[in-house]
Amino acid sequence: MAKLPPEVIALFQDPAVPKMVATVSRDGELNVTPKTSMTAVDDETLAFADLYGRTTRTFKNLEETGKVAIVAMKVPVAPPFTTFQVKGTYREYLTSGPVFEQFAGALKAAMGVVISGVGTVKVDAVFSQAPQDKGKQIA
Repeated sequence: MAKLPPEVIALFQDPAVPKMVATVSRDGELNVTPKTSMTAVDDETLAFADLYGRTTRTFKNLEETGKVAIVAMKVPVAPPFTTFQVKGTYREYLTSGPVFEQFAGALKAAMGVVISGVGTVKVDAVFSQAPQDKGKQIA
């Protein structure tokens, strides 16, 4: 299991940074979707809110294969660009507990929405996606 470096944690914890989640079904069907709630819970775990009750292609794919790639990017007007990709394994779906309550409270306050659950991802590897790093693995 890889650990997220501090600069990757900071990027994932920034709510203004776009995050995209890519999954694959057992039949090889790809799916990519934005997950604005994606955040680093700790240095080994990413998590995101589920608004739709595990009915999305993202959750179906995660439950079928467990494979996920997540990109977070902060692209200023000029370099250097801060972009990381995390490859991971779907861990669990939370409907209670501290992580769920944190997400539920934050999204209710920010957007007025009620979440169904929280998906968690174990970090397997971390790559810099900045042009100068050419996809270098950093964890």
